Amino acid sequence: MKKIAQLSFPKFVDLYADKSVGTDFFITEEKQLLELSEYPYRSEGYIIGICTRGTAKVEVNLQIYDARTDAMLLATPFHVLRIYDASPDFLCRFVVFTKAFLTEHNTNSHFIESFSYFNTSSTPVIYLNDKSAEPLLELYDLIRKTLQREDHPYRTEISRNLLTILLYEVAADYEQQHVIIKNKLTRKQELNNLFQDLVFSRYKEHRNVQYYAEALFVSPKHLTETIKEVTGKTAGEWIDDAVVLEAKVLLRNHDFSVAQIAEEINFPDQSSFGKYFKKQTGLSPSEYRVKANG
Repeated sequence: MKKIAQLSFPKFVDLYADKSVGTDFFITEEKQLLELSEYPYRSEGYIIGICTRGTAKVEVNLQIYDARTDAMLLATPFHVLRIYDASPDFLCRFVVFTKAFLTEHNTNSHFIESFSYFNTSSTPVIYLNDKSAEPLLELYDLIRKTLQREDHPYRTEISRNLLTILLYEVAADYEQQHVIIKNKLTRKQELNNLFQDLVFSRYKEHRNVQYYAEALFVSPKHLTETIKEVTGKTAGEWIDDAVVLEAKVLLRNHDFSVAQIAEEINFPDQSSFGKYFKKQTGLSPSEYRVKANG
């Protein structure tokens, strides 16, 4: 089985960005995605993409969707993506951003989780009509023009606020279509959805599969095998990813010491948090903080 690649944000910027804010936020003009079509990958960023021409197949967490004009892709760092069978004229434009960019100066580090379409169990591809696509594409243009004003002292702040407006516009479209796009789920998919929702509400307090299995009235073995089959990752890996993502966001904020972050994520002490974080990322919390803040 091929190893799923991690598409780093700097690599993503190199491939596609027309204008960016550091390595945390960028927007593209209409682009072909052929560079990303061969293998499945995970992005470090959240993605909002709109297909503007042509067709393709989009595979998200092993489920396949049709991309066509005005189809919108909504992906998180927890999604495994693959785009293939693209028509020669397939084009799309998209914004990509990190959680840290969106939540910098926001006291709620899980602001992005308030948007249901960015839950890992939500439908990642929706189909817009011309009326709903138009204001979204206009926002893309506003963001692009803002990023072009490289000498503007508040370019980053304005871009962040325009991104927030875009998120709410997408939320309105997603909620209107939710009944239409809701899939008939298999029992395994239903269990995965319940598990994903539970993880993102309990991962600070509970990091063992046993807890989630008991809460969902299944055995740990059945839960792990089912989640692996549906998503390509084990239940334990999903839990670890949720914990590490929160730790990374907090480590970028120098107002918090490593000891405070360990307490916030319910580790017994700084040492155990440090060992856990290094096992997952290959870096100590302090090393990651230095690297992330460049």
